[in-house]
Amino acid sequence: MRIICKELLLLSQVLLTLVSCDKNNNPVVQPEPEPVASYSLYPVPTAAATSGNNGYNGWVGDVMPHFLEGKFQLFFLHDATDREKQASAGQHPVHRFTTENLTEYTYEGEVIPYGNSSTQDHLVGTGSMVEANGTYYFYYTGHNGSSSWLQNNNAGWVNGNTREAVMYATSTDLITWTKQPAFTLKAPEGYNRNEFRDPYVFYNEEFSTYWMLVSAQRSGKGELLVFTSADPALNNWQLRGPLNVEGDYLMLECADIFKWGNQYYMLFAEDWSNTPGTRYRVASSTSGPWVKPTGGHDMFDGHQFYAARMASNGSKYYSFGWAHRRNPENDNGTRTWGGNLISHELTQLPNKRLGVRLPESIVNYFSKAADLAVKSQEGTVSSSGSNYVMDGSNVVAAYQFGEMKGSLRVSGTVSFSNTSGTASIGLNIGDGNNASYHIRFEPGANRIAAYNNGSEVTRVPFSFEAGKAYTMHLVVENSVVIVYLNDEVALTNRIYGAPGKTWKFSANGMKVDLQNAKVYTH
Repeated sequence: MRIICKELLLLSQVLLTLVSCDKNNNPVVQPEPEPVASYSLYPVPTAAATSGNNGYNGWVGDVMPHFLEGKFQLFFLHDATDREKQASAGQHPVHRFTTENLTEYTYEGEVIPYGNSSTQDHLVGTGSMVEANGTYYFYYTGHNGSSSWLQNNNAGWVNGNTREAVMYATSTDLITWTKQPAFTLKAPEGYNRNEFRDPYVFYNEEFSTYWMLVSAQRSGKGELLVFTSADPALNNWQLRGPLNVEGDYLMLECADIFKWGNQYYMLFAEDWSNTPGTRYRVASSTSGPWVKPTGGHDMFDGHQFYAARMASNGSKYYSFGWAHRRNPENDNGTRTWGGNLISHELTQLPNKRLGVRLPESIVNYFSKAADLAVKSQEGTVSSSGSNYVMDGSNVVAAYQFGEMKGSLRVSGTVSFSNTSGTASIGLNIGDGNNASYHIRFEPGANRIAAYNNGSEVTRVPFSFEAGKAYTMHLVVENSVVIVYLNDEVALTNRIYGAPGKTWKFSANGMKVDLQNAKVYTH
């Protein structure tokens, strides 16, 4: 992740990180309300209800997942409220959720604290955990952009302080962690010392040694460097070199590598291209080359789902990321860093492709079925039971359905008569029965995209076929709205105006057949 207060960077669109993040500069920030919405499926950290838990309100940043002791151990960067951050010595400590089923989460509180303006880990950044000989090693990014730290009486930075370096802490029980400040790994010669982060450490069975992936930058281009070690306890990591990863990006953040069957996959995130988000690559060896999947579609969700990493319970594979929030918290606020934890189940598709589906436990969570309530209709439409046809071949045709109250899932199958028209799900419907936020199926552009007041917010590639029936799930929990299509892609959205509002399914330039459509609640 870019741990240098990305939320403020996105507001300004310029590199003001030293001003916005250095507590010595006393930045003025817009107050944010405390998170108050209750989430079961897509949690945020809330103040601890039990004694001994050192948790507090905030949002989820980059997730570092593992499956241990029969549970998903979901470490994450805790992004506190602005009021909390301005009173703190640093930012983004590592906190933890645990869950057995992805529908009930226990917030365990803080795991690894931040340091202060005189330590490398003034801000804590993304990392990962690995076990070796009974000890857990949690490698993480130490970030300090304060001027006093960087100057260090060494203007040339020859051997002095750098903005980012790799650090680690150890534990034997996943609860009590001890930092090991004697160890720091800095960018090697020729690489940008400002951009060296997101270590991912794992035992590479293919080469019988430990690997550490680090997101680095050389000559303005992102690279993934590999360091190797026979034993993490030795504090001896040797540079192996960069991996050959197809594509040209400013940075490849939060990368991980995993094997599924006989295929290796890599996930990484990038936030600087025209189509940012979490991407993936495939390879026959961890050493690469890492190439785009057949067809070139290398994303399974859009920009609102960021920094995904994988964890498996031994039978299923899941990707865990987070959904951007907005500041201020309304549909016209600026997209900013941190939000809700989001989980997708990964699927293997033909031609070595990866997809995602709604996890089965979340499907089963919504067990009470009901018919959709039709509020109004327009154009040429017809219905029979739970089947709805909207013929927008000549003019727009649409059904407007009932209010989205509480958490719910709308499921059915959908087909499109051609690949030249569009269909859309309109949400946060207000005056005049018009929606300002639309999730649009765009077969001609091979994608699903979302728009707020006509401006694109997020998109994911998808190849449509005329007349083919696709399974569809629309999941809503407060302001988190996710659509899944055909167990292949998802599109995560943040829509503050959706709860309590009616919604609309419309067809424009095509006929849409929505079959077996029901609304499910918990």
